[in-house]
Amino acid sequence: MKILDSRRITGPSFFTEKPGAMIDVTVPTEKSNDVIAEWELSVRTFLNGFGWTNEITQYRKYKGSVSLFMSAPIDALYSACDVNETAFQFSILKNLNSFDVELKRLKKLIDEESDPAILKLKNVAKKHGVKFLQSDDIISVGTGTGCRAFRVDKIPKPSDIDWSSIHDIPIGLITGTNGKSTSVRLMESILFEAGITSGASSPDGIRVARKTVESGDYSGPEGARSTLRNPQVEMAVLEVARGGMLRRGLPVRNVDAALITNIANDHFGDYGVNSISEMATTKFIVSKGLKDEGILILNADDNAIIENSKNCSKSICWFSLNSNNPRLLAHIHKGGMGAYLDDDKLIFVNNKKKIKLMHIHDIPITMKGIARYNISNSLGALCLAKAIHIENKFIINGLKNFTSSFENNPGRCNYFEKKGISILLDFAHNPHGLSALLELANHFPAKRKLILLSQAGDRSNADIENLVQKAMALNPAQVHIADVAENYQRGRNPGEIIQVFKNAFLSSGLTEKYIDTFSSFSAGVKGSLEWAEEGGFLLLLVLDDLIESKKMIDDFE
Repeated sequence: MKILDSRRITGPSFFTEKPGAMIDVTVPTEKSNDVIAEWELSVRTFLNGFGWTNEITQYRKYKGSVSLFMSAPIDALYSACDVNETAFQFSILKNLNSFDVELKRLKKLIDEESDPAILKLKNVAKKHGVKFLQSDDIISVGTGTGCRAFRVDKIPKPSDIDWSSIHDIPIGLITGTNGKSTSVRLMESILFEAGITSGASSPDGIRVARKTVESGDYSGPEGARSTLRNPQVEMAVLEVARGGMLRRGLPVRNVDAALITNIANDHFGDYGVNSISEMATTKFIVSKGLKDEGILILNADDNAIIENSKNCSKSICWFSLNSNNPRLLAHIHKGGMGAYLDDDKLIFVNNKKKIKLMHIHDIPITMKGIARYNISNSLGALCLAKAIHIENKFIINGLKNFTSSFENNPGRCNYFEKKGISILLDFAHNPHGLSALLELANHFPAKRKLILLSQAGDRSNADIENLVQKAMALNPAQVHIADVAENYQRGRNPGEIIQVFKNAFLSSGLTEKYIDTFSSFSAGVKGSLEWAEEGGFLLLLVLDDLIESKKMIDDFE
């Protein structure tokens, strides 16, 4: 038995809405109940020794491991991690002779970390009804245009703060397996049409008024907090990734609305999430971040979402590509909110009042209706916009003026025609996303087709094999496999991912002469363009080197 991971939980999580410390430990299944009981006794003994008598403990068992959580004050979470680790060691080693020594050591750590000024400011912010956000170096009250931020070593007295100038802005959260980033950008387009300065965080960076202010992957908690602290932002749309929720919990509480786009097989194995059901439970963490009157927007075409919604007490707005979806129909017949596709039109219903919003041919990213997954993304964005009270005309203009160009939505369904060759550039990296793309690709007649792909190293061989099985449905005349940059290798050796892909394609019946490998995505794109000829189709699934790959396509004349 050993500790696999130890981390702070700063917001609503799998277990609770309270902050605390979590450890993941390996435990033989037959011993898990005994270990949990011993750990809880050990943790409780330490908590009582610190006077943390109101804190709670929770656990979760999964495949030879257990997650052990103890809540703790927000100004002592680093120390709380040490407490949790020490308590687990005591529960295994039974070495209680040094308990007093460890208690003294941990008390000293807690005293050094604790900051009464943080707790006081948090409590006063709560009394004023505004959000309190805490990072390692910065804390803040209010959000967006109503935010005031302070260094943790220069926290003012609450009485010295002009609370009349502090307020919160509307916030929407977006999560799911696929379509998250596109949905964020659709919302940015809608808010732009409404004359609202948007703030957005996603794997594409942090954007204010649709302009990038920080590049990189900002789909985690710190990206969200940085966005919410920007004094220009009047409304925020935050992509909330699975990893961030499992590592830290939600970045913010009491938000206005949250959207779950879909649930599919991706990232299985991380933090004990090994099934669609467990993934759905992870995505539904966003519901814990909603204010009491907040609205949860859900995909009624997704069985895992429907099943998990049965345990949700929040107000729900359903959307569906099927006007006869039973879950949607039952909901709107009771007066609930919902949106659906009917006769190629987006329909929104609330309190049994039906509005025909617009035709899908007027939404560029649907590619005249053949990109079904982008119709679904448009429905989700429509519902999220309605949940935060955006007028119909701005929603219509936002969807109408948003395209699948690289500039609007880089790496998401970017279509090009060059020398009579159809090229689709996309970020799809899991079987669910690839299936949606292949449905679109089948609408492009082609003399011969090529697919370029790879995968991050933290995916299992089985995940890669599943992706290959989906790729074979394209019936490619040629397959190009790219190695990934170092930051995507994630525990794999250089060239290892290529070999796993190659073996999977060979096992699927493709012969070696139809497979080429490349040292990078940009090299793979270059090779794909050189292979192409008039009447061909290229499906380029690019994880990195995106800007360079786009430049190669632009220069291909």
